[in-house]
Amino acid sequence: MPVDYYHVVFTLPAQIADIAYQNKAVIYNILFKATAETLLTIAADSKHLGARIGVTMVLHTWGSALTHHPHMHCIVPGGGFSKDGKQWILLVRKSKWVGLNSRMEQQ
Repeated sequence: MPVDYYHVVFTLPAQIADIAYQNKAVIYNILFKATAETLLTIAADSKHLGARIGVTMVLHTWGSALTHHPHMHCIVPGGGFSKDGKQWILLVRKSKWVGLNSRMEQQ
């Protein structure tokens, strides 16, 4: 779609990452759900975008230093469908979404 896309990263705090190392399935499932719920809730709020968005999420469990570092990479569009699904709401002001700069420009 001809919209900007944003790269958003959610990282577990070190204390929870330590717990995740021994309880991967449980903690990673919580991370997926919390990440999705956060993005969808913020996007749906009329103070931000006021739309239903899609999101692509990828779990990384190791950092560049090859240490256990669970974090979620997300690609989020700069727009979404209205609540009734009849129109596309394009993000006009980049700061209106979540204060991010575009990392992936339209394709």
